[in-house]
Amino acid sequence: MPLPMPLAEAMEKRVSYSGGNSESNLSLEVWGTLLGLALRGRADSIKRNYPSGGALYPVETYVIAHSIGGSAPAAFHYNPTDHALENLWNLPPDLQIKDLVPARKDLLFSSLIVFTSCWKRSSAKYGNLAYIHALLETGHMSENVLLASTALELKSRPMAGFSDDLLITLLDIDAEHEQPIHSIVISI
Repeated sequence: MPLPMPLAEAMEKRVSYSGGNSESNLSLEVWGTLLGLALRGRADSIKRNYPSGGALYPVETYVIAHSIGGSAPAAFHYNPTDHALENLWNLPPDLQIKDLVPARKDLLFSSLIVFTSCWKRSSAKYGNLAYIHALLETGHMSENVLLASTALELKSRPMAGFSDDLLITLLDIDAEHEQPIHSIVISI
């Protein structure tokens, strides 16, 4: 999918939005372009579109969406090596995505990108420095997503505040080995 604007223009237009739409449906093509530009692995290489200490890539990416291409509300995992959005499971019927990221009432969004860190991937090599490496990596990933979403004319906003317990339960992750560390809300 071609981008409607060049990088320089996306950098100038990049803002954290208010408003939005809580029931928008982004197509699989839009998600593919967004995640592909920002996070995918490079062909015939372990490298990705962002730096990682020792190329260990401890950060995982999940998408929690009201709908992707007409799907039911669901949780997805992004596989950067295969450039695939893997459907994990449908969301519980009583879950509102906004409950995962308590925010102002005027901030509406239909999708949430969640970054988690699998600490042991890099702590074996870097010890306690693995924590800083994961946060730096997430910052690079986040900026890529924010610029790509701006270039795609989507609304986005980084959200450092989120409900750890709800995300851990929803994503069925083992908090001893993997923890949420950052999120970005996305809307049309």
